Amino acid sequence: MARLGLRIVLLAPAIVVSIASLSSSVRAEEPRAHVARAPVPLDGVAAIVDDEIIFRSDLDAQVRHFEQKLSHDPVQRRAELAAMEKELLARAVDTILIARDCKRLHLEATDAEVAAGIESVAKANNFTRKRLDTELANAGFTTLEYQEEIRRQILEQKWLMTRASGKIDRKKAPDAVSFQAALEKQREALLVDLRRRAYIEVR
Repeated sequence: MARLGLRIVLLAPAIVVSIASLSSSVRAEEPRAHVARAPVPLDGVAAIVDDEIIFRSDLDAQVRHFEQKLSHDPVQRRAELAAMEKELLARAVDTILIARDCKRLHLEATDAEVAAGIESVAKANNFTRKRLDTELANAGFTTLEYQEEIRRQILEQKWLMTRASGKIDRKKAPDAVSFQAALEKQREALLVDLRRRAYIEVR
């Protein structure tokens, strides 16, 4: 599957570019006039992973963070939107599978680690914490949403390093670039195995 550059990479110096490019339009608060409202439909199901449900509303909320990256051409925009939704849904499924495996491994990302990760992101971009919060708000992220994204990344990093430990020949991957490529290959192999052992239904 083609990558659309949707990940916010922890500690990456270029994160300011990612944050700026994820900006979504801010919705104006609806007036509280006493007018008739249309019935609100029940939330749709985007996917089922064993006994867990990924709701369409959660997927739509993720998509809104990236909408401004899409083309303005209607035809191309529809194609890009479909690819984006597919990638975000796949990531949501993988997040559930990794989180479950982390429980089996007794791995967790503490609040202190999340706070340190956010401070490192700010430092890497020469931001004050206030400036980082402003950039995130402009990108449509709440503080809690960003904390959970950093937590997800830290947990996935711990999971990958634990599961891939001893499986990468450092003689064949002596430098950072080749090691990262080998690590990504291990990640995909591990995810293939997790997906194989789970019931996954995409709707």
